[in-house]
Amino acid sequence: MAPPAPRHPLDFRFGAQGPKARTVLVYGNCQTPYLARMLSALDDLNDDYRFVAALNHAQPGDAQALPVADEDLHNVALLLRQHEMAPGNPALQAIEARLPPGCPVITFPSYLLNCLWPFECAEPRERHDPAYPTWKRYPTGDLVALEIAETGLSGPIAVAAYMDLSARRMPDLQRRLEDDLDLMRLFDGHCDVRIADHVVANFRDQHMFWTRGHMSAAAMRELARRVADQARRVIGGQAQRAELCLDAAMDFEGMGGVQMPVHPLVADALKLSYCPPDRTYQWATQQWTFYEYIERYIAYDTSW
Repeated sequence: MAPPAPRHPLDFRFGAQGPKARTVLVYGNCQTPYLARMLSALDDLNDDYRFVAALNHAQPGDAQALPVADEDLHNVALLLRQHEMAPGNPALQAIEARLPPGCPVITFPSYLLNCLWPFECAEPRERHDPAYPTWKRYPTGDLVALEIAETGLSGPIAVAAYMDLSARRMPDLQRRLEDDLDLMRLFDGHCDVRIADHVVANFRDQHMFWTRGHMSAAAMRELARRVADQARRVIGGQAQRAELCLDAAMDFEGMGGVQMPVHPLVADALKLSYCPPDRTYQWATQQWTFYEYIERYIAYDTSW
């Protein structure tokens, strides 16, 4: 018999922990630990359940996605599986091979909106930074800002150069938005749970997307509500009670500690009412406007 999967510092287990508790696996991207945590607040289910988040990707420093521990696969009642564009993820295959026969599966989509950050790229600059040993101080890049950084400009002059070049490079944002919404509708078509309509109705007036995939607490609550509606046929519970429990579970503002600032031209083109040009965004321990952020990012400022 293979040894049990080792525990990891990110131990995404929520809800009942007793030996007779049944497991609801919540598989998917970085949204799933927050979804599992919110679902674990439901307190009128038909049994004791632990909600275990199983990531579909490796964490920094790991070669592969963390295996689900044997104890969490002993008595699985339900798999909540996030839709993935590409089939054959080894992380999912490893889980499916160990599920009990006939285990119910409910599928749900991922939130995703790329058009809010049209110049996003991987951050190529490597810095030894003891304060941020796992995730970089600036975890995502900006193609235009990196070009400005290469020129050696800094301070307000660098910001002015960025604003000029980014305005000339700005893509058709309406087309990008429609592409993103079409993709979300495509995801919905493969799932038992749908969420694109909620994005369409709210993304202009609510700060739903902190990054292209990290969501506000309110957005995660709505996804949890819709997943709970579908899961009720398996794990029980009442819709009215779920509303109260999910409200109580909103004891966080959003996913992580970074709100990616939105370019003022993007906010104007997409009519985002929640981000006027002087709005500040959370960046770890800081609060920055877009202009303050882009100045610091170009310089890779580590003084804060």
